[in-house]
Amino acid sequence: MCSERKWAGVAAGLMLAVGQADAASFQINLNFSGLTSEQESYFQDAAGFWESIITGYDSAVTDQRINGVTISASAAAIDGSGGTLGSAGPTQTWQTSRYNTGGYSLTRLGDMKFDTADIANMISNGTFLSVIEHEMAHVLGFGTLWEANGLYTSGSGQYTGEYGVAAYRSEFGQAGATYVPVEQGGGSGTADGHWNEVDKGAANTGIVDTEGHDMRYELMTGWLNAPAFLSNTTIQSFRDLGYSVVAPVPLPASLWMFAGALLGFVGLPGRRRPA
Repeated sequence: MCSERKWAGVAAGLMLAVGQADAASFQINLNFSGLTSEQESYFQDAAGFWESIITGYDSAVTDQRINGVTISASAAAIDGSGGTLGSAGPTQTWQTSRYNTGGYSLTRLGDMKFDTADIANMISNGTFLSVIEHEMAHVLGFGTLWEANGLYTSGSGQYTGEYGVAAYRSEFGQAGATYVPVEQGGGSGTADGHWNEVDKGAANTGIVDTEGHDMRYELMTGWLNAPAFLSNTTIQSFRDLGYSVVAPVPLPASLWMFAGALLGFVGLPGRRRPA
């Protein structure tokens, strides 16, 4: 499970400029508990965000029952205001031994739980949607199913998925790279589940994409800095996990950034994913 610590700063919801996916080919189904209709709408927007990126499954996945992910989203008292914001991760996977998954371990069911003491504050400062989108990626398998799919060895700091590494080489000018660096700092929940950056997101990494975006600002690092962007490296890492993904389209650099008023951001505490 991935649990989220309180963020500092103000961020708007995240939007990605990519081609439209076939909405019928991959569905994120949400079951709600303890959330208001306003709060539920943030989860629905986050689901739509990832459905615009993930279009289905690898062609090797032929079991017709594998057609999406069901997530239980809830609010409950955890540890009071300012502590752990919540937790998220897969709770059940599709396994080759029972279904034709093409050899992949795929999320079937997942859980996202947020602290009732923090939700109102996240909504008021604009971080709630951003938190949900990041955590939903962990439910889908980012960082949480890497080992199960042979893409990562705990403690190695080296993500070796074929498509993610190829994208990293091209996108970030790392022609000789044999892996994508994975975070080893931040303690349990941050280490081994995010792309690497300077601890606490305190400085640029010096690893920049073709448009000049430093890895420090990538959505799936352990700390969030603004303006955040979703790299093709992250998109292609979902391909390594057994999904089919939307192809990047040639857009101006500004359209690859997440839209919105991103105000007063500082380095943000790590997202915690208990072992």
